[in-house]
Parts: sequence; structure tokens; C-alpha cells
Amino acid sequence: MVAIPPLTRTPLQIGDYVGRAGIYTKPGVIIEKKEDGTVVIDTDKDTIDKYHRHSNTSGLTAEEKEQFNSIMDEVMNSKDQGQRINKLQARIDELKSQPENKQIVYRLSNEQAQLIRLARELPRVYVYESSKIP
Repeated sequence: MVAIPPLTRTPLQIGDYVGRAGIYTKPGVIIEKKEDGTVVIDTDKDTIDKYHRHSNTSGLTAEEKEQFNSIMDEVMNSKDQGQRINKLQARIDELKSQPENKQIVYRLSNEQAQLIRLARELPRVYVYESSKIP
């Protein structure tokens, strides 16, 4: 018999999305963490959009959520899907060089994958590790 380690949850962050909690079935976001371990959830659509305008950013810190949304706002201002993909690739390549941006880069890459599937285009220029090229 193999022992399976218990599932570990990442600590809840301000701005994390809550689909539903207990008998409360309306989605919301965490706006406050209390000392006793409880959290305050706001179900206002504008509050949800503040943290999750483009996708579910649960798990990121409030600052990372803000940075992610700011980048995606800038990218989505372009009308052309190809421009969006290339703009996003440039930001990903820029952020990759700093290890503290790992989570943001991961989330931005997921957004880019969705844009690529929709547009059926690939980035024109990108940075890749030479050791991984066959």
C-alpha cells in the first residue's frame, strides 16, 4: 500500500476567487483575511472584475494580480489578434528573466495559449532556451 500525502492548499490571498462557499452560491472574491482564520467575501461584480478581469488569477498576490491585469489590459487594447499575441510574447520574454515573476509568466503564457488557439497564429519572435532545441 502506498501512502498518499495529504493535499496541500496554497494559502488564500486577498482577491482570490470563490465560486461558492457553503450555502452561499453566489461567486465572489476574498477582500479581507481575519485573525481567526475566516475571510470576508464580496460578491459585487465590480469587485470580482477588479481582480479577475481577464481570467481567474487566484493564487497570485494582490500585487501580482494587479500587474497581470495591467499587462492584459495593455495587450487587449490592440484590435488585431496577431498584435495581441506578439505584444504578450514580448512582455513574457521581458518578465522571464526575473525569477520572482514565475507565476505571472505562467499565467500570461496560459492567456497567450488561448489567444493562439483563437487566432490560429503564433508569435513572430520569441526567446527560447538553446539547450532545449533538438
